[in-house]
Amino acid sequence: MKQQFLNWWNGLAFREQQLVAVAGVVVAITIFYLGIWSPISSAQQNAQADLEYAKQSLMRVKQDANRLMGYKQTNRGQSSRGSLSNIVNQQADRFGLTITRMQPQGDKIQLWLEDAPFNDVLRYLDTLVAKQGLTVDSFDVANTDTLGVVRIRRIQLSR
Repeated sequence: MKQQFLNWWNGLAFREQQLVAVAGVVVAITIFYLGIWSPISSAQQNAQADLEYAKQSLMRVKQDANRLMGYKQTNRGQSSRGSLSNIVNQQADRFGLTITRMQPQGDKIQLWLEDAPFNDVLRYLDTLVAKQGLTVDSFDVANTDTLGVVRIRRIQLSR
């Protein structure tokens, strides 16, 4: 292979050799730029943009967490007296929601609700959090065949 190349090269005129050499350098530079430099540069720019987005997201999360902690501190004094069961039952009755199962666990309680209008569930949870000082630890919801009605598989609330 090497011998074939040398034979071919020696068969070229001096100007043709110069032209092939310059074309080879141009092709090598193009391959280097398009195959190595450009993808690395593009990846670096994308990584920098991702980092900036992550920093902004972290700032928003920290602000939201601080705001929530402020709400929690504010609501501590507003927390209703009485058992968690009574509080969640009274508020469920107020919003016309039917609790199918309730499982108290110390300062926590788990609830299961029949099919209920989603907006009423949100207002119910908002009242429990904002006015009763409770915290929603987890919320598992599933859609139903009826538009705007959801099945609450489980809500865990705590003081």
